[in-house]
Amino acid sequence: MPDYANPLRPHERIADGDRADAVAALTRARDEGRLTAQEFDQRSEAARSAVTWGDLAPLFADLPRPVPSAAPVPSAASVPDDGGRRSRALGGAWGATVMSLVPFVALGLFFLAGFVWNGWAWSWLFFLLVPIAGAIIYGPAAQHRGPR
Repeated sequence: MPDYANPLRPHERIADGDRADAVAALTRARDEGRLTAQEFDQRSEAARSAVTWGDLAPLFADLPRPVPSAAPVPSAASVPDDGGRRSRALGGAWGATVMSLVPFVALGLFFLAGFVWNGWAWSWLFFLLVPIAGAIIYGPAAQHRGPR
């Protein structure tokens, strides 16, 4: 939402959508009790006939500036019901947990093979479990499994 009271380019012409947005901001101010009905009528008429950003500035000079908000938080109604799965991993949260443990399992098998079976030359192959598990758990069908 632009700061109408302090425009960056006051001499720049505005579009019809900008005028409509300004009237919507004045409507919010009226609904919050910051403007009387008479003040709203005068300011909204002036906003509809504004040509530049500078023409809108006096209409918002005594109103609070907009506060930049963080990313919008989805309401419970707008969050799709995905059956409790919040992960794109195969198996949902369990699949993500398995994937996070695979590197530790591969490391354990690496040392087990190296020390117990005297197979240091081939024990590195256990680290191939990491990309294999990743391909299975987060493979090509992951885009159809959960939220992006």
